[in-house]
Formats: sequence, C-alpha cells, structure tokens
Amino acid sequence: MPLELEPIGDLIGDLMVRDNLMESFVMAALPPAAAAWRVIEWPAGCAVPDDPFQAVRDLDPASLRLPFPLSEAVIDIRPIPDSGSRAMLAASSRPVVDAWIQVFGHAGARLERLAPAQSCEFLALRAHLVGVSSRELVVLLSPGISATRLLMVRDGTPRFDRVVAAEGNQLVEDVARSVAFYRRTDPEVRSVRLLLGAPMPDANALAQRLGVQPEILSSTPFDSLVIEGLAVAEVDP
Repeated sequence: MPLELEPIGDLIGDLMVRDNLMESFVMAALPPAAAAWRVIEWPAGCAVPDDPFQAVRDLDPASLRLPFPLSEAVIDIRPIPDSGSRAMLAASSRPVVDAWIQVFGHAGARLERLAPAQSCEFLALRAHLVGVSSRELVVLLSPGISATRLLMVRDGTPRFDRVVAAEGNQLVEDVARSVAFYRRTDPEVRSVRLLLGAPMPDANALAQRLGVQPEILSSTPFDSLVIEGLAVAEVDP
C-alpha cells in the first residue's frame, strides 16, 4: 500500500511533465511487496482451464496461503512453458491495486496496465532459461537501493524468493545460505547458475563464495527485467 498517495502521485506527474509524456498511455508494475506469487498446478489432463481465473477462485484458499482473502484478490496467471499443467499465479489485494490506481490518477497519467512485478520479471526471464538443464538451479539477483531480491528457478519453474541484503558480506552470506538451504530441500539440483539483473559491486565475492561465474543480463532498451516483462506481456498475453 503506498504510504503517501498524493506525494507519490505528484512526483510521477512532475516526471511525466518533464519528459513530455502526459498524453502517453502508461504501463506500470506494482512494487514486488504489493503482490504475492504461487505456482499452481491444474488437474491432470487439463493444461489450461477454459476459465483459469474462475478455476483459481474455485481453489481452496488455504492451499494458496495468500496474505489476503482470495475473494478480494486481483489475479494474474502465466502458464509455465513446457511444464504441462503448471502456471505462475501472482495476486494483489484489491485495496492495494485501487490505491496504486489512485496514485496514477492523481498524477494525471493515462494508466493502461498495472501488473505484478513478479509476473513481468518471470516473463522476461523465460528467454534466459531456454536450454538450461532441469537439474540446474538458476539464481537471479535483482539489486535495489536498500535490498536485493533473490529468485530461484529450477526446471523452468519459480521455486523460492526472498529479500536479501543490498551489498557487502551480508549479501554474499545471505545468498550462499539461501542456495545451501534450497539444495538441501531439492536433491535433484546438480549445478548452480547465477544471473545478475544489473552489475553488482559484489559480483566477484559472490562468484568466489558460490564457485560460479555470474552472468549479467541485458534488458536493453529497458531499465530492468520487470520493465522488459511489461513489454513482453503486451505481445504474449
């Protein structure tokens, strides 16, 4: 939930005026903390239900363990390629989505699409998972100002995420412990691949600690995988 609706809206509006974008349609991603994601599996023999959104709402809410009632969730569903019947579900509570819509309304923006960051990031990441062994654990680090987001993917399916330190020894140890924890729970993992969403000053320390060479992903001409995924969603709904 945005803590200060009007100041954030004013800032967005000022930036749009500065860049002469007030007549443009806006696509935006919710902050990662504004949504929760789960991997769901459709019934055997049913790759995609005729109405996947209703199928999700028919699930037992307890099985999803969302931090808000399923009845008030705004849902985004993305099939997981080559997985048969699995899909990635990202959901936000209706009050949170409505609050962010108000922020963009206060900014005077013509909001066309508001999507969960997790769905956008995964859509952009899929291209980097082609040809990856089902036994390789892919670790994506997305650096931020005050923290780094960590996502683990195996066999094309998101498995685990958490927020870790922004930099320094604490970041390296957080990532190493997370990888070690996951490997203890998944004996199928045979190797680790480390992807960086942007250059990181601790890349060499991470490489030494994990024993793998990190790869920096390019999202050009976009600023991040999340923004790239917004564009992917437009052509791959």
